[in-house]
Amino acid sequence: MGTTTLLRAEHALLSKKLALIEAALQSGPEGRTALRQLCPSLLRRLVQHMHREADALAAYSQRVPSGRYLMDLDHAGEERLLRGVATLLSSGLRASGPLVTLRLAQAMERLAQQMARQEEVVFSLVDEANQPRRATHAGEPINASMSVNEILHRYPQTEAVFERLRVNRLWEGYESVDELAWGHGMEVSQVIEQLRQAVTFPSY
Repeated sequence: MGTTTLLRAEHALLSKKLALIEAALQSGPEGRTALRQLCPSLLRRLVQHMHREADALAAYSQRVPSGRYLMDLDHAGEERLLRGVATLLSSGLRASGPLVTLRLAQAMERLAQQMARQEEVVFSLVDEANQPRRATHAGEPINASMSVNEILHRYPQTEAVFERLRVNRLWEGYESVDELAWGHGMEVSQVIEQLRQAVTFPSY
């Protein structure tokens, strides 16, 4: 099973646990006992998932240096919220029911949003980075139809050019040079020239 296939399967399991917690929340005060079991269970599963996810993102960042910022797209914030809720629930009747509900709802919403964001953007980048690289000819020119990600994979020395152009690889990585130039208000020929210069003269 591939790395992101496993991570997606874990997301599916986390989503099922979120659905169970949602049902417990809707059952009113009597659902509090169930929450005391479900929240720690969700937290344990999330922590295990975070370790596997961190390994996958670290491997991606080692292969694609410009992807280091993806390390920030983890579940650390949701883990902190869930730990707070678990602490509240373990305090028994002293914990405010509305406060527990509020904090838990925040954690669940953030976790669902982050999982969706990762599956839409992050996992596809990790999958792409793990694909066998195609053999390329040294003289193969950069052209307007090539994507940002494709150029970076073939010619890592162009990273400085994309940084100068303030290219957000997370959102623009799959755009072609033509689309990128249009989006940044530049002539495509200027962008291609900068990229080719970076390949020819690495210190450019």
